Amino acid sequence: MNKKFIVFLLVLFANVWIWRILGHSFFLGLGLIVLSFFLAFNMRVGTFILFSILSVFLLKNTFDTNLLYISPLDNDRVEHRHEYYAVELGRVYRNRITINMNYRAAPYVSRYLKNMAFNLDPNLYFFANHPRERIIAVEFEKFSFLFLPFFVIGLMTLFSGAFVFLIFYFVLSLLISGLVFPGYDLGPILIFPFIVVVIHLGLSKVIKI
Repeated sequence: MNKKFIVFLLVLFANVWIWRILGHSFFLGLGLIVLSFFLAFNMRVGTFILFSILSVFLLKNTFDTNLLYISPLDNDRVEHRHEYYAVELGRVYRNRITINMNYRAAPYVSRYLKNMAFNLDPNLYFFANHPRERIIAVEFEKFSFLFLPFFVIGLMTLFSGAFVFLIFYFVLSLLISGLVFPGYDLGPILIFPFIVVVIHLGLSKVIKI
């Protein structure tokens, strides 16, 4: 058996995350396993199709409805921001476009960006989100911290220019994951294949296979 494939299988199954997903839903776990394989070996059509199916499933079942709700606290924050901008920016701010952006777009965009920021935190994947544990979510260590050095090496490898599709996948998975409820028990699962592949790249580079 090809050594790279063995390393890939090691990373794919030597983590808590995939077993937790399989325990929750065998078919969801199987879909992520196959998606990881497609992504690791640059099978773009299969990656796109399976990614689309999983995205529709997630958005249908775990869409973050809070993105569509503005609380009284959010409204109060918008009002204070309006007063500050009106005084400090003057005419630059006091026009229909920027005022509408402040009231109608900014609160929703801010919440969406906050969701994406959660998913960008390496602690979420390697240290059960410590020390920024969230009340709304069940935090757990998705990958052993021993994989972290290889993940960093893999990230550095991405900048070689040979992994444009992998970077594109990450950006797309991050955008979709920002729409998923951050308290979802299984975490941002669309990012799982990306982390597996990046760790695989780092390990392969270290052991030179």
